[in-house]
Amino acid sequence: MLIETCVLNSKIFNVLKFVGYDYFLSEDGLMGQKRVTIVAKNSKSIINFLKSNPKALVFVKPLNVDALKYAIISNRVSAVVLSSDNLHVFKKTMLNLIRQYDKPVEVQLRNFNSLVLRKIIVWSYKWIKYPLFSSCASNFDEIWPPLSKINLLVVHGADEEEAVKWIYFSPQKLFSKDEHF
Repeated sequence: MLIETCVLNSKIFNVLKFVGYDYFLSEDGLMGQKRVTIVAKNSKSIINFLKSNPKALVFVKPLNVDALKYAIISNRVSAVVLSSDNLHVFKKTMLNLIRQYDKPVEVQLRNFNSLVLRKIIVWSYKWIKYPLFSSCASNFDEIWPPLSKINLLVVHGADEEEAVKWIYFSPQKLFSKDEHF
């Protein structure tokens, strides 16, 4: 089952099917599995959010070490979002914690940065077992088909076999460990 891990607009469902996706996670929650992305400045903001949103898959974009550490350790947080805004927070100790807890790390390709993409590729060989590469599309022209994602990863230094594994199998980890699905 091929899963697109972030869609902002569920109305593009038919296009997702056409390019090869079987299932998707949507921010609007109208179709597919509902997911919510929060930007967290500290662990308290994550705790407060989790109390008020019991059903959704929660993705956290941490802006400091405290928020990142809590997001990694919490079973309610499905994945951590990596971007150019929070790249500085991902130090070796936090990467070791990600490996210890097998926490998926997502990069949103909608506004992708080559440095961020290169970092997650390198880190995925040592620390990040489940990297996620999401389109976060709001329109049909923003969807990244699976083969385009694989090509993008290979161009940025990933081994072709690993890129295929990351695109096809890493998103399934979100459902194998989620008790709320």
